Amino acid sequence: MKKLLIILAFVAFGATTVSAQKMRLMSYNIHNCGGVDGVHSVDRIADVVTKFAPDVVAIQEVDSMTRRNKKYLMGVLGEKTGYNAYFMRTIPHTGGGYGIGMLSKEKALSVQRIPLPCRSEPRGFLLVEFEKYYFACTHFSLHKENQMESVAIIRDILAKLDKPVFIAGDLNAKPQSPTMLAFKEFVTVLNDENRYTFNAREPQICIDYVLGYNANVTVLKSFVDYDNYASDHLPIYVDVQMGKAKKAKKSKK
Repeated sequence: MKKLLIILAFVAFGATTVSAQKMRLMSYNIHNCGGVDGVHSVDRIADVVTKFAPDVVAIQEVDSMTRRNKKYLMGVLGEKTGYNAYFMRTIPHTGGGYGIGMLSKEKALSVQRIPLPCRSEPRGFLLVEFEKYYFACTHFSLHKENQMESVAIIRDILAKLDKPVFIAGDLNAKPQSPTMLAFKEFVTVLNDENRYTFNAREPQICIDYVLGYNANVTVLKSFVDYDNYASDHLPIYVDVQMGKAKKAKKSKK
């Protein structure tokens, strides 16, 4: 009888371990596949994704059918990595488009493309719904007032969602900037802000992030790939273990 109880306890522990959902979330500003070493290569970007094998990755600065890249690059990256690919054109560019994208192992349930303000060039918020969570990609304006407007817009969007949300991208803001302090009122920064992401050759600041909203997660690992010259930004990823969603914080009036 005692032996049977031990076996049952071991099986129960194993079932609990297997059922816990672990995910790898990644963000990468690919600089249109142009490396700091002067090499332009879609294959190198695809190799980075394949190397780290994230569940989902937010991509910034990507072309689609432009004069300089006569291909739908998110589609090419999807084919080379075996991931589902999604794209949001934020800027018309030489006959095609330029913007942000996402690669995911899981097929999306829905995709929303939401414009964000920028006085010099349009920006966007690509919100993709999966079975148990949302994942969003964005690339903020360089202008601080537009960044603050974008934070407010995103806060309103998130308040209407009924699943945990992860946001990843190039926010063009340092950890203690007004933009990030405003974000931190309602999201949790999941990546290690002390691991710098820009520029790839001599990284000195963190401006790329993975954020969580209404997400009860444990961060297992936060990583920046410092041995990478495929872009002017460094790829970052965060390994998390998801729990039950927390009650969302109420917006301040």
